[in-house]
Amino acid sequence: FLDKGGINAFINDTLADESIYTDVNKLIAVGKKVRDKIMDTPFQTEFETELKAQWLRVSGGSETFTFAVRSSATAEDLPDASFAGQQETYLN
Repeated sequence: FLDKGGINAFINDTLADESIYTDVNKLIAVGKKVRDKIMDTPFQTEFETELKAQWLRVSGGSETFTFAVRSSATAEDLPDASFAGQQETYLN
């Protein structure tokens, strides 16, 4: 989704401006731009079809199936830094 929708390239281009790393207001604006790009980009047809098929498999077709999605960084806990709890979690 990120690659095929051009989102990865957009993120990399947007983060290339090194001034965002010293200006929190610019960083906030860039974060919003990236989130908006993700939300405004439709799923590719084959991705959406597979996603729906897997949802049906996992939920068993239940209309009341509940779940939690947690975003997790690849290195939340490093020897000299911890980023745990800085990612967003959404509950349905």
